[in-house]
Amino acid sequence: MQNIWAISKREFSSYFNSAIAFIAITVFLVLIGICVFYAEDFLGNNEATLRPLLKWAPLLFVFFLPAVTMRLISEEKKTGSLELLITMPIRDIELVLGKLLGAFFFLLVTLALTLLYPILIDFLGPLDWGTVIGGYAGLTLLGLAYLGIGVMTSCWTRNQIVAFILALLICGFLYFIDWMVGALWGSWASVFAHFSFKAHFDNIAKGVLDTRDILFYLSVVVLTVTVSTFSLESRRWT
Repeated sequence: MQNIWAISKREFSSYFNSAIAFIAITVFLVLIGICVFYAEDFLGNNEATLRPLLKWAPLLFVFFLPAVTMRLISEEKKTGSLELLITMPIRDIELVLGKLLGAFFFLLVTLALTLLYPILIDFLGPLDWGTVIGGYAGLTLLGLAYLGIGVMTSCWTRNQIVAFILALLICGFLYFIDWMVGALWGSWASVFAHFSFKAHFDNIAKGVLDTRDILFYLSVVVLTVTVSTFSLESRRWT
């Protein structure tokens, strides 16, 4: 646990050692603001609701979170520092969990900053804070699953751009899988909804914390961590 915590602190700090993190968060907040107040004509609808944020944030996450994770392992591979870790008393799973935890802390900071919008909306009119809590719980779980996928693809390649594109494609596919399958085979849409990130997120965003939805996202995280660990361990076999 000590190794995991040390790695996570190092990764979290590395995000803010340059202006990139501040720029990324600022761009994300601006885009969320545009989506909430302009894309959905918030002022024209004259309704205090968080629906626009909960609609657009998961889509922005598809691009934002793979960008957050693309360098986590691939950069270590490219620079050769990953091989140095073999000589240190750090297990591969500790490295994966530490990287994932550091990125998760970054996600929590980003989500905390977006709370500005619900607070502002509440000033404009009474806001259902039960929906806010459910929505942010859903965003946290969804974001964690996206991060897990991002760490996994970062383990597959030395190229950060390739890791980003792979994570983006996988996250986008899993978010819209029921819609895409339904467009081709309508009768299968309900079946693939069980694997849809969007379907499970929509359930939580309604304020219903169903254990099936929570376990789904946690299962994705466990799966991606497991695959990431095996991907790293495979370097020992070559």
